[in-house]
Amino acid sequence: MSDAFTFPVLAASALTQAFGFLYARAGVVLDRRSRQREEAGSGALEAAPAVVVGDPGPPVFDAAALTSERVQRIESLLGVLGVYDDHRELIRADDERLRHSLGGLRAALEEIEGQRLTFTGERRPASGVRIEQVLDEVHGRAAALRVRRVAESADVSVRQRAGTVREGAEIIGAEIDEIR
Repeated sequence: MSDAFTFPVLAASALTQAFGFLYARAGVVLDRRSRQREEAGSGALEAAPAVVVGDPGPPVFDAAALTSERVQRIESLLGVLGVYDDHRELIRADDERLRHSLGGLRAALEEIEGQRLTFTGERRPASGVRIEQVLDEVHGRAAALRVRRVAESADVSVRQRAGTVREGAEIIGAEIDEIR
C-alpha cells in the first residue's frame, strides 16, 4: 500500500481536500467500530473529492481488520491532525509533520479497508479494492469476490494462489452480476 512516511506534495486546496477526506474517513471507521457495526454508515460521508484518483466508495471493512493496535494508531494520528481540523488555515504543502501524519493515517485506513487510497499526481494504482486469496487445497468452489452490482469506474484487483485444486473444483477471481 503506502509508505507511512510519504504523502504526495499537493497544492494547498488539494491538500485540504485530501486532509478532509482522510480525516472524515477515519472518523467513520472509528464510529462504526464503537457501534460494533460493519455495515455502511448512514451516508455521513460525501463523495470522494476530485483529488482522489479512482472511486474508493464508502469505508467498508471486516471488524477483525480493526485491531486494537490499528485503533490506537488512528486515534493517535487524529490527535495530531485535530489541530489542522480545527484550523484548516494551517494546512500547507510544506508542512512535513502534516504530510507524515496523513501518510500514516492513509496507511492505517488502507490496511483496515483492504484498498488503496490514491491522490492526484501519485505513481500508484487508482483507489480501489484489493483482494488476495491464498488457498491450500480447493475441493468445491472458492470465490475471491462476489458482488451483485459494481460501478463502471470500480477498480478491483484480485490475486489468487492455490496449492492443490481437486478435480471438479472451481476457483473464481471475481463474479459480478451487473456493471452500472
